[in-house]
Amino acid sequence: MIKNLVIKNFIIVRDLNIEFGDGLQVLTGETGAGKSIIVGAINVIFGSKIYPGMLFNDTKPAFLEIVLDINNPDKRLKKLLKKYDVDESEGEIFFSKEINSKLHGKTFLNGRRITNTIVNEFREALIDFHSQKDQQRLLDKNYQLEVLDAFANNTKKREEFTDSYNNLENKINELEKLERNEKEKAEKIKLFEYQANEIESLNLKIGEDEKLQTELNLLKHSEEILNHATVIEQVIYENEKSVYDIINSFIMKLSNFEEDNDHIKKTVFSLRESLSNLDEAISEIRNVQNIISVDTAKQEEIEERLDQINILKSKYRLNTTELINYLKKISDEIISYTSYHDKIKKMKENIEFDIIELKNKADVLTEKRKKAALKFEEEIKKNMKKLAMPEAEIQIKFDKVIAKKNSNRTLEGLSLSGQDEVEIYFSANKGIKKQPLKYAASGGELSRFLLIIKKILSDKLEDKIIIFDEIDIGIGGKTSELLGEFIFNIGKFHQVICITHLAPISAFADKHFAINKISSSEHSEVEVKELNQQEKRREIARMLSGSKTDLALKYADEILNKKELSK
Repeated sequence: MIKNLVIKNFIIVRDLNIEFGDGLQVLTGETGAGKSIIVGAINVIFGSKIYPGMLFNDTKPAFLEIVLDINNPDKRLKKLLKKYDVDESEGEIFFSKEINSKLHGKTFLNGRRITNTIVNEFREALIDFHSQKDQQRLLDKNYQLEVLDAFANNTKKREEFTDSYNNLENKINELEKLERNEKEKAEKIKLFEYQANEIESLNLKIGEDEKLQTELNLLKHSEEILNHATVIEQVIYENEKSVYDIINSFIMKLSNFEEDNDHIKKTVFSLRESLSNLDEAISEIRNVQNIISVDTAKQEEIEERLDQINILKSKYRLNTTELINYLKKISDEIISYTSYHDKIKKMKENIEFDIIELKNKADVLTEKRKKAALKFEEEIKKNMKKLAMPEAEIQIKFDKVIAKKNSNRTLEGLSLSGQDEVEIYFSANKGIKKQPLKYAASGGELSRFLLIIKKILSDKLEDKIIIFDEIDIGIGGKTSELLGEFIFNIGKFHQVICITHLAPISAFADKHFAINKISSSEHSEVEVKELNQQEKRREIARMLSGSKTDLALKYADEILNKKELSK
């Protein structure tokens, strides 16, 4: 609620500091006294347009500030305070507006400058201006459904439904995205499966082609190698004057002198080493003869295997190791795709289950709404009679949600609020066919209709500051008393600021402020005074007769006493 409002250098206000309280706060005064300036200041703080003539003194800036008690913030306000990191530890926050001489404004929240977007968010959460715009909102079928849900205590169930709807819609969007990706992947996976089969069929091993090439080289030259081996063995061992015999003869000739000369000794040693090496060479060449054979069939087999590998290497432009790595990569892709497909299948099953659950929730909402609608109609009609509409008729009609173009076909017949569309039908006079409220109600009837709704739902709606700016125009007599009682009852659950010309409404005030305009030769200024009980009595007498005569005061006492009894 508003604790106090500071207004400086604004229109015809030099300096005001108004302290508000709980319940119904009434502002009264002569026509043109400046009552609407108070509401105007609140409006400007919360983002309404700045226009020429707003400065009391054009050479100085205007300053507006409103302090709000938020000891028990509702869910919506809590969310905003958290969103914008607003300190609420002392149980209050304050908004201020500075307007310079060039009519440029800056808005601050707890001293920190904020944008108009943020201001508007807080305005929606904190203040309800009972205005023509609000009346137009009542013509909207979505708002009519909100009102019915508030009456039916459906707000929590509706929020749960909306959360479920949004979650399901997100799941469906994710599924559609997965299915599009799956479709795009399908052709690629077909190619991968073909490639994997082709590569797997060769059962490649790292370095296999190099080993086969080496083996093939030996097989291709096996006859030549074996011939060389035979010749080597003959030349070294078997021929007359073989290499072995020649070297051995040299050793024998020189060995007699090896102790006489180091060089001879080294020569003999080296020749003996040569014989040893020749023995080893002959042993190895014999091993070659045992290993290598002329095998045409084996050669053809290796050549065929190498051809297969080389064709694959050429096709993929990869070596053997790279082919094996590529096979692993595409195999993982195929496995992933299978898992992806299973995920889509599982998601479809979950979505089908969620749709059934969501439709069940929609059915519960519909059932509660239809039951509540009958009671709501009776409650509205009863209150219409109190506000001088005794013959008015009301009916809340239900229809199914109409599927919208380009909407998700899976959720056809459902919306964020359920499966229902409702519209209020109204007739002000007996015998006149009921029509949609937007066609049947006049501006005055809409104003009273909205007031009835707020009165009925006052204990169910989010806690807000409700501002009524002269909604009593064209109302008088008994209706004005009932209107005062209506507004007072709303004030039991919300702080209400009401500008009025009617004494019966003023009599219900928890706090009564008198607005006076003081004029001098240079300036007109607004003065605001909180009235005590005697001052309130005299102000009501003035409102009744334009004077404070004994008769007017007596009538004022009668109204005040009546209101005390009705409270």
